[in-house]
Amino acid sequence: MGVTCVSQIPALEGKSVQQAVDMLTKKLEVLGAVKQGTFCVDCETYHAGPAVTVPGQPAKFMYIMHNTEYPLSCFALFENGPYLVADTNFDTLMIKLKGFFQNAKSNKIESRGPRYQYGDFLVKVGTVTMGPSVRGISVEVRPAHRLCLV
Repeated sequence: MGVTCVSQIPALEGKSVQQAVDMLTKKLEVLGAVKQGTFCVDCETYHAGPAVTVPGQPAKFMYIMHNTEYPLSCFALFENGPYLVADTNFDTLMIKLKGFFQNAKSNKIESRGPRYQYGDFLVKVGTVTMGPSVRGISVEVRPAHRLCLV
């Protein structure tokens, strides 16, 4: 089992987000990292509808995520609660559950960008967007090979 570290990188003064991403990727390439394609992770927010909400308590949220590393899976995370891993058809089920969970429009967050192999590590540098606006940069570093000890 490995450890994954995801960090938010502050924007550089006087530079656009794209310029900062370009600088980070150039530094990785100078260090000898090899580009292995691209990645995309997206997250949609749903809030509990009237059928689920308890009067007098704040509404709970559910986050539905997709990751190109796991193209056949969909991940659902309940606020302060359990999580679920399902196949990609889970999105279709959410449409049928709109009385219980409603999509919080314009709250889709996405991180996409290049993916690099650097020694024993996988490094992903992503541009984080929320709707049409760019919100920042994410950098994920994790071991390239997950070990399973029996």
